[in-house]
Amino acid sequence: METETDEGRRSRGVIGCLTAGFEMLTQNLQVVALPVVLDLFLWLGPRISVRPLLQGFLDVLTSQPPADPEMTRQIQQAVTLLQQFGDRFNLVSMLGGMPMFQIPSLLARRAPAAGSPLGAPQVLSLSSVLALAPWWGGLALLSLLLGFLYLNEIAHHVKRGEGLGGESAAEGGAGNQGGQGDRIPAGVWKLVRFLAFALGLIVVGSILLPLWVLAVALGASIAEPLGVLLWVGGVGFLSYAALHLLFVIPGLLLGGRGLVRAVGESVVLSHVSLSSVFGFVLLAVVIYEGLGYAWSLPRSDSWALLVGILGNACVATGLTGAAFVFYRDRVLFRRRLMGTGE
Repeated sequence: METETDEGRRSRGVIGCLTAGFEMLTQNLQVVALPVVLDLFLWLGPRISVRPLLQGFLDVLTSQPPADPEMTRQIQQAVTLLQQFGDRFNLVSMLGGMPMFQIPSLLARRAPAAGSPLGAPQVLSLSSVLALAPWWGGLALLSLLLGFLYLNEIAHHVKRGEGLGGESAAEGGAGNQGGQGDRIPAGVWKLVRFLAFALGLIVVGSILLPLWVLAVALGASIAEPLGVLLWVGGVGFLSYAALHLLFVIPGLLLGGRGLVRAVGESVVLSHVSLSSVFGFVLLAVVIYEGLGYAWSLPRSDSWALLVGILGNACVATGLTGAAFVFYRDRVLFRRRLMGTGE
């Protein structure tokens, strides 16, 4: 259902927000440049392999096979999966793939099994943790910086397309209230908040995820149904938390909020509009994953994959723009209900 906002526009439904997101894309096709360039680099450029590092771990794992035949079979399955992962994983794929944080990438999520139309790529192999650490840290930071540039550009075009260019005082907070000379500091503050939010999630995740895995393992050792219950409960909790943090990035980049306010606003927005938020996310995932499967059908050594790269970049950008429009409409409607301009 559509409702009036405090600016005389209607708060669009899920389909309306998706339409607005793709309209933004058609008017600003240059926004897909970063996703396309990233996928082209992952496809045609050099690769960084961790196969030698994994092989050392596998050698230790298989050096003393257990006497239990069932355990031996499970270890062999794990070894096979890790070998396949080592053969296909490209460390450069860390630059993309995580929606609402990084640049969307088809090949970061679906590593090509073969080479490219240019032949076998040049491969840099990492054989030790000391060699891996600087590459891992540098690529992780670069991925966030590129993700910020990409998402901030989408926020800019959504704001301009919605006729919101003159709302810096109401939307941007103190960081955006200056004149032309204050725009660079405002952008820097957005970047700082963006990185702080990402770092916060990494720290919390690095604490909670190992505890969750340990709890699942202990539960499974006591009773297998208990382990399954803990696993399902953990997945449900993480999904629920992610749903409530979905609009932090739009709040930071489109709304110009401070980090604490953006988190609080996202939690409230998702809580009071949970059904519409869930419907939006479900439809966006179905569209992205369904089309993503179609985009990845061409072989990696065929130039036909270029169609998939372009298609994935356009679909992902349109859906991201729709998320920003969804956030903007719901914030305006909530302001109208509260009878305030802030």
